Amino acid sequence: MKTLSIYLLFLLPLAAYAQLDTQGWQACQAGKVRYFGQLADNPKARLAYPGDATIDVTYYGLDLRLTTTPASLRGAATITLKSTSSTLTSFFLDLNSTSATTGEGLRVDSVKVSNQKLSFQHAQNKLTITPPQALTTGQALTLTVFYHGIPNSSVQGSFKFDKHESTTDPVIWSLSEPYGAPDWFPCRDTPADKADSSSVRITAPAQFVSVSNGKLISITTNIDGTKTYLWKNSYPIAQYLISIAVSNYAQYDTPFTYGTQTMPVTHYIYPENLASVQSSLALTPSMLQLFTNQFGTYPFLREKYGHAQFAWANGGMEHQTITSMGISSLTPNVIAHELAHQWFGDKITCRDWQNIWLNEGFASYGEAVYTESVSGRAGYQSYMNTFMNNARLAVGSVYVQDISSFNNIFNSNRSYAKGATVLHMLRGVVGDSTFFRVLRTYVATPTLTYNTAVTEDFQAVAQQVSGKDLGYFFKQWIYGEGYPTYKATITGGGKFATVRLQQSNTKSTNPASFTMPVQMLVQSAAGDTTVTVFNNSADQTFTVPGRGAVTNVVIDPNNWILKTVESSTTSIVTAIPEPAKTGLRVYPNPTTETLVVDFTLSERGAVTLSLTNLLGQQVKTTNESNLAPGDYSRTLSLRGLSAGRYTVTVETPSGLQSRVVLVR
Repeated sequence: MKTLSIYLLFLLPLAAYAQLDTQGWQACQAGKVRYFGQLADNPKARLAYPGDATIDVTYYGLDLRLTTTPASLRGAATITLKSTSSTLTSFFLDLNSTSATTGEGLRVDSVKVSNQKLSFQHAQNKLTITPPQALTTGQALTLTVFYHGIPNSSVQGSFKFDKHESTTDPVIWSLSEPYGAPDWFPCRDTPADKADSSSVRITAPAQFVSVSNGKLISITTNIDGTKTYLWKNSYPIAQYLISIAVSNYAQYDTPFTYGTQTMPVTHYIYPENLASVQSSLALTPSMLQLFTNQFGTYPFLREKYGHAQFAWANGGMEHQTITSMGISSLTPNVIAHELAHQWFGDKITCRDWQNIWLNEGFASYGEAVYTESVSGRAGYQSYMNTFMNNARLAVGSVYVQDISSFNNIFNSNRSYAKGATVLHMLRGVVGDSTFFRVLRTYVATPTLTYNTAVTEDFQAVAQQVSGKDLGYFFKQWIYGEGYPTYKATITGGGKFATVRLQQSNTKSTNPASFTMPVQMLVQSAAGDTTVTVFNNSADQTFTVPGRGAVTNVVIDPNNWILKTVESSTTSIVTAIPEPAKTGLRVYPNPTTETLVVDFTLSERGAVTLSLTNLLGQQVKTTNESNLAPGDYSRTLSLRGLSAGRYTVTVETPSGLQSRVVLVR
């Protein structure tokens, strides 16, 4: 007997890949959690209500007049909505009231339908409106709210009259996620209610370029020394994705060609910074092509993509068709993160903030996809190692239990790093090609496209495309907490080894033990082979084959599972003889999709191999005639079979042999 150290791999060498730049998920998170330490005390965040459920907003049209000296906003918000109530006599829009502390805030001058003034009350961050007559279910109403003031954004930073970092040039910008849109325009403040379209008209001093979502329709020079920019968006949009950015921008164009169509990709950057970031911005079209290949056609191809610089040096925000970026964030990984959001977050938006991982986990994984495209598998693995290191620090479930503070929603370890790691693990479970088909199908699902989703929607797509029941996977990784700690003990000899896999989860986890397919690399002098077993118990034993005499086993060699491991000694008894020539071996057992059957034929003749369920029904049968004596190995596909116990039977001229196999 000799003792070997089992290699339990869970981290690939970080030196395999030199990071390209600051990681996008960190910059994205920094851009959204901007006043660390104050956010838990923000009373607006604690409200976290889904707006007025008696209305469905279908259009936002903002007409904004901005001045910098003094700083002020005068707005007219035209909103079309439908009643979801059989008799709607009043409703409210979210619009934050004037702060008694700072004096900042918006005052409503009037609310009109055409020229008819409506009765309204603006108090406690709600604008309550009485329509001209009661609305019935599905009945539409278009109204305009006229208002003015200085947006009350001292806590959240949702709308700012600001300066460039290195000059005194003004910049005006918005960043509304998650609860900031009511700081600067009336809306139904929930991601669940996407408007069918929107427009933003911005009038500002003539030296400014004004940028917003969608397509630029017109630029008008006015006699009062101002310019008016009109932007129109023809795609569904969530309220928090509507944005403005206004400054003395320099414009840099890097158009994207898709088939016969060329789409504008326009970057609006401070003149003093453009030269330093042009090389990174020039990568955007190649990223658009990469993500088009992996995720599906860019969702807003009729309009544009681009970036608008704003005054958060290290931060980014995925505003639809026009990402807002701080100067330090204009790097390849951050650009990739925010671009991936156009599919995951903008085209399909999380229906509630509890499911923010559908936005942030997916966009973070987009960074890994980009890294894999430029640095290969080693680069991908190293990038995922970073995510996994942070994911191990996550406290609580990926599903956000408490959305009362920004820090909970945009927790970097949980919503970003562990969210991305969940997708990495799913890729390991279903395989590369199937995984990307899952993503493309999800993005193209008619009920979800340009709409909203929750975790169960993505799970349903993943199950449909992969043909696997993934309930266990999402239950433990999205709604559970923690990760497994594995300990493996290997014994045996010859061409087979027995692996006892135990979970000693010292950290509190939910569930107490995790269910996962686990790859095992079985090493031998004759070569290595990989076997996948289905581990669904805290203490489970598996028999795995080698190509020759087994020398070692590597658990999860490709680091697909978020875990920690405990090393142990491995005992291989080299004197154990090979299985008898008349024996029958089936492995792996338990198994999931394939089963290997090894048997020996002592005399020439026919062989029948069958798989029978508990009712005695043959679900798989193969027949071979006139086989010569010798050793044989056959692989059965179990795809489509229900989980349960089955019997494998091999009938030869020498008689019958059977083994019980468990299919998971």
